Amino acid sequence: MKIILSPVASDHTTNVSLAGMILTIDEQDYDLSVIPEGGQAEADLPFIGIVTRDEVTIQYHYDSSLAEPSQPTDWADYTFELEEGEVPCPINWKPIEEAVIHDIQEH
Repeated sequence: MKIILSPVASDHTTNVSLAGMILTIDEQDYDLSVIPEGGQAEADLPFIGIVTRDEVTIQYHYDSSLAEPSQPTDWADYTFELEEGEVPCPINWKPIEEAVIHDIQEH
């Protein structure tokens, strides 16, 4: 399955995984087998645009307080071909020490 992540700066980071035809986004399961073979569906967020059994675009939140200010701009960095498992996180994160200090200063 082709999974495209559309990044959005936020206060949390989205988790996405695939098991068979079940796409899990932040612990919410979406059964793509209800879409007919060769068919398509329109869905609300976290999906963007048309959803098929073979391709989805997902609104992907990432914790901007822990991320580097500059993120990749090439869509290829946010596009994954996956048969099973977790979708890799494409975000460039700050070094752990810097992120922890920033988090402590905010609280």
